[in-house]
Amino acid sequence: MAKRPKRPDGASSIYFGSDGYWHGRVTVGIRDDGTPDRRHVMSKINEGEVIKKVRALEKQRDEGKVRKPGRPWTVKAWLLHWVEEIAKPSVRENTYAGYEVAVRVHLVPGVGAHRLDKLEPEHL
Repeated sequence: MAKRPKRPDGASSIYFGSDGYWHGRVTVGIRDDGTPDRRHVMSKINEGEVIKKVRALEKQRDEGKVRKPGRPWTVKAWLLHWVEEIAKPSVRENTYAGYEVAVRVHLVPGVGAHRLDKLEPEHL
């Protein structure tokens, strides 16, 4: 039996698992710890469904629309990050104090619990 040629590093893979499902894996980037970020899709129906899902995930990856791994940001987490890491180094002390109060007193209590990726105009 002829040996298959090695696929390039980072190439997507599709296979039939022992669990009876078709699986697809796509490398979409690198995690913060340096390991590859491999996303998994699966279908019990047939290989064609997994191919469609893999191609869609590859398209998202190529367009830069794939969500980063880990827990999604909440509005509270993003606002606190923005105030401390982005605004504080670039504005004067009084401006920073005003931003910090606005975030802590007005924004976080109202919309802080919502996920940033699911925030809708109705929430504001």
